Amino acid sequence: MRTLVRDAAILVAATLVLGAVANLTRTQRLAWWGQGNQPPQVDVDFRFLDVGSADALRTSLPRVLFLDTRPPEVAAGGRVPGAWSISYTNLTADLTAERLAALQQSDAVVLYGSSDEGDVEQLLAQELHRQGIKPPYVLIGGFPAWEAAGLPSEGGAS
Repeated sequence: MRTLVRDAAILVAATLVLGAVANLTRTQRLAWWGQGNQPPQVDVDFRFLDVGSADALRTSLPRVLFLDTRPPEVAAGGRVPGAWSISYTNLTADLTAERLAALQQSDAVVLYGSSDEGDVEQLLAQELHRQGIKPPYVLIGGFPAWEAAGLPSEGGAS
């Protein structure tokens, strides 16, 4: 029994030490609410948008930009026509001055990923809003919903 307790204590201590070291050495971090950041808020940092409304925006306004948050190898299988790839963890590199200016001048920005949840898209929308972009839209259902609706896509096997 003593050996089990001792081994458990060693594992807990090692986990705490390694976790603290990893947190201190990482150069790119996801939002951490304990460091003064607030979680993204609907209708403040972003708005949800269904696929039908997203397509209506795309076809009726001249400067609607779609941002694909999926990994490039996944996005290569198909994406919304004209969508830009962007990564929350590489936002500094992906968000060039030219792209930032285009996003700020756009009529609407729509973010989508590969799932219904959209957590990464919400965090990215919050950061883009902090960069001076009108609150972006997060596509409900992501690219799978876009495809399921039979809306146009580019790339992939189509």
